[in-house]
Amino acid sequence: MPKALRSCNGRSAASDRAALQDAIRCAADPVVLMQRVADEAMTMAEGAEGVLVYFAHDSEQLFVECASGHVKERTGSTIPIEGSLSGLAFLTGETLRCDDADSDGRVERSLCHAFRIASSLCVPLWRGDKAVGVFSVTSSQPHAFDDRAVATITGLAEFISVVIAVAVELKGVTDALLTRAFREPAMTEAAADWEAEERFMANVLNPGAMNRFEARSRIDRFLKGRGLSHVFQPVFDLTSGECFAVEALARFAGRPRRTPDVWFAEAHEMGVGLELELASVRAALRHLPRLPGDVALCLNAGPSVMVSDELRQILALSETRRLVMELTEESKVDDYPVMSTALGHLGRMGVRLAIDDTGAGFASLAHILKLAPELIKLDRELTSGIDHDPVRIALATALVSFASGLGAEIIAEGIETPAELEVLRGLGIRYGQGYYLCRPTSADEIPARLSQETMSLLDKRAS
Repeated sequence: MPKALRSCNGRSAASDRAALQDAIRCAADPVVLMQRVADEAMTMAEGAEGVLVYFAHDSEQLFVECASGHVKERTGSTIPIEGSLSGLAFLTGETLRCDDADSDGRVERSLCHAFRIASSLCVPLWRGDKAVGVFSVTSSQPHAFDDRAVATITGLAEFISVVIAVAVELKGVTDALLTRAFREPAMTEAAADWEAEERFMANVLNPGAMNRFEARSRIDRFLKGRGLSHVFQPVFDLTSGECFAVEALARFAGRPRRTPDVWFAEAHEMGVGLELELASVRAALRHLPRLPGDVALCLNAGPSVMVSDELRQILALSETRRLVMELTEESKVDDYPVMSTALGHLGRMGVRLAIDDTGAGFASLAHILKLAPELIKLDRELTSGIDHDPVRIALATALVSFASGLGAEIIAEGIETPAELEVLRGLGIRYGQGYYLCRPTSADEIPARLSQETMSLLDKRAS
């Protein structure tokens, strides 16, 4: 199968191509551009309350292709060419102004009343040397437009005509190309070439839309379980040298290469952050049986996941007394009572709560005060260099005392030197993790690594 035709997110190649073609057609839709022109034109003529873009689909009527402002609901309606001011502008090719519809014999009064138009400017739209429609700026008030407004809209008439004509032609060319591409049999090199051309068209027409489409495709791939994996970093008891828990750290394969927090942030921006976090939790939980039976598993989750019914249902299928849910510092909690209720349900299931990244900002302190966690994780910004920084030592000492008063234990993250380890031990911090103790590793390697690192940690303590 050609590489370009393989679906990267579990959907069929055909459905991926259909979604791509929809994105291209949307970007090439002339009505979208017409609407943008109509909306912008209202800012160019003082007194303008609405804009109508008409096209002649036959010799008798003008069709309202799009509209803006107080006449927006008229999109899709028609007016007769004979007996209307817009029709007269279309037939004569001249810019026409109506100051008062009630006294202007050129207008169709009942139509103006229905459209709530008291005054208007009508500018022909050209395609080459042929009039194809009319651009009409309207107002519900008489005498809304002066000579300056007429000059402004007339001066823009050629630009507006060219923009709209090009948009219509672009749609025709795009539809023709996509129709030819659709006829190519699937699973052929020609079809793969057409997909590359489709992506080229999408990137030219609307890069933002293409970027969003590709971003969603990447996230969908992870939601299907492809490219999402975990490594596990042990958390040691700094006194006994035994492993207390391992933290599941999500890893995302593919491009662009970036950290997990960026992937999760992109998913939240696209409205599927909850789904991706839950997918990560499910994937990490599948490794729990491979861990030693006395070792807990720490899982990261944001507030929306913590309060979700889906999380409780997922966790209920595992050994809940071996689970620790970590709430990160950068996560904003909008409703602490709701969060407390949800955590109460988890607590009764045996799940423990840890507040992550404490010391990196103020949010974590609010989490601690209002959510009463069993574990408080000191951020690596606080532990890094603590052996030669009196300020860090003072803050860590205060947090140890604070945690003790709450009945919580401290986990120091990011321990990378023997000097940092000794200072943290001396402060009475019970648990720690970091590269100096053990680097993240696969679940299969955890039992052997724990045996080695526990002995090594005991040696480090003895020294």
